[in-house]
Amino acid sequence: MRILIAYATSEGQTRKIAETVAAKVQELGHDAHLFDTATTFMDLHIDSYDKIVVASSVHQQRHQDSIEVFITARLADLQRKPTLFLSVSLSAAFSEGLAEAQNYVRALLAATGWKPTKSLLVAGALRYAEYDYFKEQIIQHIVLKDRKVERSRGDHEFTDWAALIADVNEFIRS
Repeated sequence: MRILIAYATSEGQTRKIAETVAAKVQELGHDAHLFDTATTFMDLHIDSYDKIVVASSVHQQRHQDSIEVFITARLADLQRKPTLFLSVSLSAAFSEGLAEAQNYVRALLAATGWKPTKSLLVAGALRYAEYDYFKEQIIQHIVLKDRKVERSRGDHEFTDWAALIADVNEFIRS
């Protein structure tokens, strides 16, 4: 089976998630093709894939523009295939943020008209080492709000890798 993993990332966590998904697909004996939607996709033939995974991070309450363009441009193809949508956000890392994270998914699906076979909320990561003072303030006071996170000098991953792999495994085998 051939699986396309299309993704959009800003700080690298969604790429890491997409690479982990690709590794699991290969471990299951299938062909995985990673595709960064920020690159041109004129030669991408979706009809040659059996299943499609689409992963996008959320920034400023929206999924990546390149994912929205990808979905809109390939909507007819996506509707004909089994699809898994991975919405990666910090909101998904906190129980009180799950409704907010689900709203991000609803907004994307409403804007594009896409109806994926399955959608998952995936907790993202903090990259404190990469943030300047202003971005750190936005993260702390707007994104995290009153949510408590142990301060870290480097990366802080919230992604539940075991749950992600189990869900991907289920999608691939179904």
